[in-house]
Formats: sequence, C-alpha cells, structure tokens
Amino acid sequence: MVRLCFIALLSAVMISCDSPLGLSTLESEIQGKVIFINPELKPDYVEAVRIVAAVQIPPQSLGDVIFTYSGVDLSSERSDYRIPAPPAEYQLVAAVWKQKGKAWNYANILGFYGFDPVTYDFEYIPVHVRENSLSQNIDIYCDWTLAYTADAGAGD
Repeated sequence: MVRLCFIALLSAVMISCDSPLGLSTLESEIQGKVIFINPELKPDYVEAVRIVAAVQIPPQSLGDVIFTYSGVDLSSERSDYRIPAPPAEYQLVAAVWKQKGKAWNYANILGFYGFDPVTYDFEYIPVHVRENSLSQNIDIYCDWTLAYTADAGAGD
C-alpha cells in the first residue's frame, strides 16, 4: 500500500512539473548521419564513436558540452544519430572515437559538421538549436585515417 501511494504521489508530481523546474522532457534535438569514409581502414583498437556538441571551443566546463549516451553503429557506412539538445548555438558538432581499454578522450575527433574528408577543407558551421525544434541534416563525415594514435594497439 505504501509503495502504491508513493508511485501515485510521484506520478502526480511529475505530471505537474514544467520546464522552469527543469523536470520536463527535452523536445529539441540535433539529428543527422555519420558517414564513414574508408570503412576498410577502421582500426581494431576503436571501441566506440559518439557524437558531441560544444557551445564553445574549447569547452570551459562540462556544461558547455552535450553528447550521445550511446555510440553510433560502427558496422555500417552510414549511421543515424540524435542528441537531445538544450536551445543554444553549438559551435562544434563532432564525432569522437574511444580506444579499447582507455577512457574517453574528447580530443579524438574523427570528423565534424563542416569537414570535407576528400579535400580536407573545413569550416566550423554553428548549429542553432531553438526550443522545441529539430536541427536536422547535421551530417558528419568521418575518415578512419584520423583515428591514429601512437600507442594504439600496444598491449591489446
């Protein structure tokens, strides 16, 4: 009975909460595709790839960065991604890779929005996220040759 009352009370509180309390769902997102160039060159030491978005470069705190909670599909040359994103202007939306057995290093950039891996031309294109909106077609081209590290594979 106590458990049922607790669940009912919690449900009532959650239904009555709105965004000024920070308890509502986030309705704005950044969406796009990750397109892997040179898929045959994917190193064995790459464990995962996530998408990050930064309000400023370089980020000054964790509050300046958002990221996907799960990695993108590495078995496909094209993979969709979605990041719930608070309204802001994001200066960089990038794909970062993680080495097996190591912590995430968000400087391991594999590609970013505005990067052309064929010509190696790039332009930092800000992504504007407005409240309750979708920023779509923020496609990121990633070149596996950028996933090189001098100590990769050592001891793996």
